[in-house]
Amino acid sequence: MKLLGIIGFILIGAVAVSISLNGCGGKAGAEGTVIAEFEWNGKHHITLEEMLQEISELPTYKQPQYQEAEGGYAEYMNLMAESRLILCLAKDRKLDEDPGVMKKVQDYYHELLVDRITEIEVDQKLKPTEEDYKLYYEENKADYVVLEKVRLTCITVQNEERANEVFQRIKDGEDIADLAAELAENGELIGPGSNNEIPGDTDFFDNTMYSRRAKPFSDAAFEFEVGQMNEEILHIELDEEHYYLIFRKEEVQPARQQTLEENSVRRNVERHVQNQKREELMTDWLIRLHEQAKVKTFSDRIPDAPEPEEEAETESTDESDTPVESETEP
Repeated sequence: MKLLGIIGFILIGAVAVSISLNGCGGKAGAEGTVIAEFEWNGKHHITLEEMLQEISELPTYKQPQYQEAEGGYAEYMNLMAESRLILCLAKDRKLDEDPGVMKKVQDYYHELLVDRITEIEVDQKLKPTEEDYKLYYEENKADYVVLEKVRLTCITVQNEERANEVFQRIKDGEDIADLAAELAENGELIGPGSNNEIPGDTDFFDNTMYSRRAKPFSDAAFEFEVGQMNEEILHIELDEEHYYLIFRKEEVQPARQQTLEENSVRRNVERHVQNQKREELMTDWLIRLHEQAKVKTFSDRIPDAPEPEEEAETESTDESDTPVESETEP
């Protein structure tokens, strides 16, 4: 149920940090404006201040659901009460002493400590400069080239007779775009050019768009001059399916070197540099830790992994491999 899912979110997430299994949270005597109360081995209160604090600790995308929606605060108040009731029940059943639960708590605690010390020793020291970004971009400029692209008007059908008929009509003077619209209306277009909004339009594509088996089509598309059309119907067979293509080259977008100022490039470069710098800082920090602690390892004391057991060879019992004695006439 949706309600249980939200309660689980509160129980598991950082929102529930203030709620302790030892006290179920919200005990009597809590300071602030009481907005809910319940009795479970004593009286427990939930205050307005607690609720607002918890909502502020929710993930950013989740906060408007309670801060801005009508009835959002009342909904969250009920969820808080229900989540605390569940915690009280868990405590009564001594789940706070369950070894499996305690191990997970300990593991999570250790994970938080590792994350925090890593943040202090690595992430807070991660300060790449503009020169770092420029240097990475210059060393990897080839990764930021937009390949040449072309756009065609293309008719692709699977019926050879229909393809021949359409091709003849084009030779007789009809325009390929008009015929593409006619075929699209009949639901006959497939593959390149089967554009519902602009029938026949392939949109721009580069020479890596189509598979190796469609290379004759892709090669022709890039070799043709703008306005040129194939002189013969191109036939391609893919996975035992036959395709017949008639196309005209309409437009070319030349290859272009992207600049560091472009948003997509900038984001990509920043991400790579930050990851690279973080890895360098992490490696350096771990080396210093090893040296400080005088770490020694004894690989020779680790037994080799057992070799997989060899499968026993079995003699073939296939009748085709077994000699057959033939009877001969006396």
